[in-house]
Amino acid sequence: MVWCMCRLLYYESELIDMNKEKRRQLIAQLVTEQEVKTQEELQYLLCKNGLDVTQATISRDIRTLGLIKVQAKDGSLKYSFNIDQKPLILKKLYHILSDAMVSMEVITHFILIKTLPGNAHSIGVLLDSIELEGKAGTICGNDTCLIICRSHEEAAKIAEQLDILN
Repeated sequence: MVWCMCRLLYYESELIDMNKEKRRQLIAQLVTEQEVKTQEELQYLLCKNGLDVTQATISRDIRTLGLIKVQAKDGSLKYSFNIDQKPLILKKLYHILSDAMVSMEVITHFILIKTLPGNAHSIGVLLDSIELEGKAGTICGNDTCLIICRSHEEAAKIAEQLDILN
């Protein structure tokens, strides 16, 4: 049913191709900004953003991102990140940093992490899902993750924490 609606919405335009890390980043954004209650609803929202994905792909992405169902404002269940998953997220972050990080450099209020191609988004999603004191946000490309910090001191402290993980 969702697939048909998606095709109708994009009857005259092409669906864009997106790699799995960008797709997962979009899923994380949608779940954070909206009350997404079902996989079908998530599939529809992805479709509205130009992605034609199967339920199996969505299910894998939900599992990979560590999404869980929590109570929404109206009492129903919605997808959310499990706040208590920090140890699991840190473990995943440790593995990806040790496997994919090429270099890390503190530049004033920024931390520049160079990765093997295609890995920066994974690091960004994990960094965005945990609270790091002094982190304002992240911007990621294909092989570069930029962590924006509130001060040089906080950037140095976060870099030190990440270097311990690696």
